[in-house]
Amino acid sequence: MVHVDPDLEAIAARLSSAELRNDDDLDPFDENSGPFVDLYSVAGLQRVFREYGVSQALEARGLGDHHLKITRDDPFRHRLEIVLGDGTPVLDMRLHLKETAIGADVGNSMTVVVVDWLLMQHPRRPFSPERPRFPGQLHPGTGLGRLVHNLMILLCRRLGRDGLVTVPERFHLAVLYRRIEYVAANPKDDVGVNAVLDAGDRAGVDLVTLAWALERGCVFDEDGRPFQYSPHTLIAPVSSRLEKALSAPSSSWFSALSSLSSHLSGAPAAPQLRVDLEALQRSLLADPVDGYVFRSPVVASSR
Repeated sequence: MVHVDPDLEAIAARLSSAELRNDDDLDPFDENSGPFVDLYSVAGLQRVFREYGVSQALEARGLGDHHLKITRDDPFRHRLEIVLGDGTPVLDMRLHLKETAIGADVGNSMTVVVVDWLLMQHPRRPFSPERPRFPGQLHPGTGLGRLVHNLMILLCRRLGRDGLVTVPERFHLAVLYRRIEYVAANPKDDVGVNAVLDAGDRAGVDLVTLAWALERGCVFDEDGRPFQYSPHTLIAPVSSRLEKALSAPSSSWFSALSSLSSHLSGAPAAPQLRVDLEALQRSLLADPVDGYVFRSPVVASSR
């Protein structure tokens, strides 16, 4: 199972669900004015963010002039935004509360939180060599990703959910999710990601270089064709029973999750890929990336 910082677990243990809900700021005449994931009111979230240090971290980054916004598209789809005074989002989290059957046995149904969308950005910080732009970014990150991930795991525990599910849109996001203990719903989907990482290791490049090489079509297979990353389902198991199910996956599990991923079928052989650094350099000269400075690798690393 995924792990949570013990200090954060201790904070969670002393916060009651009643404190987090705090119905005082809910509008009984607005059917969309419900608590976030049926538990956290705006006041409850404000307390959570203070207790866990999120508010203080945002203030330290010059983002103290923020407010929270909860939107409920329906009883199962919930959205939480941290928005600055000018309306620019710092965080945009869209969750789907979903039940997934993974077997024919009674009681073998899993309830998960699907992360439909997660944006975390620092709109007032420029890209720099220390924080270069990754594909898809409009602004640098906040540096709070691991803390927010911990809070989402704690959210799942409080709701009695078995796990978190997401489908990373880009390769580097899949790698970052894997670093925080997400696993592929179908192990076959790891083949392509591992092949790109292996090619990056052989070329001796870091993740941002590898991400842009892939984005710019500079990672090639044996036939000279640009390799394309295929988004696929990743899962962070929160309960022991989901962890057990993932360790011995069944066809019904993959079938149940197929609606969340467009790449759960087939058994591709591991491709042999190469990173064309000269092609990447030409691409970057023609179209530079904010904050990114290409440096020729000296020594290839080993993963």
